[in-house]
Amino acid sequence: MSDIGETFKILKEIGRAKKAYNLTESTALLDQLGIEYTSKNDGIHLIITSKDGFIDFWPSTGKYYDRMNEKHGRGVFRLLKLIGITLEK
Repeated sequence: MSDIGETFKILKEIGRAKKAYNLTESTALLDQLGIEYTSKNDGIHLIITSKDGFIDFWPSTGKYYDRMNEKHGRGVFRLLKLIGITLEK
């Protein structure tokens, strides 16, 4: 395999590792905060129950979709802000 091919292979592995880390950490944070959710596809897709309805969340990428307001966003901390949870620093 060429040098470029090896580089892309390494980058792909780094991306997979990052997604696995995000999945684990984001899900653990939701559990720690006691946020209710339903897990689909072995935890790849979470459906969060909020006071305003349901929010689809993909913890590996951080993407979320608020069904009620039809808003997309990214990031577990932005998701927490959307559902009214603030974390102290």
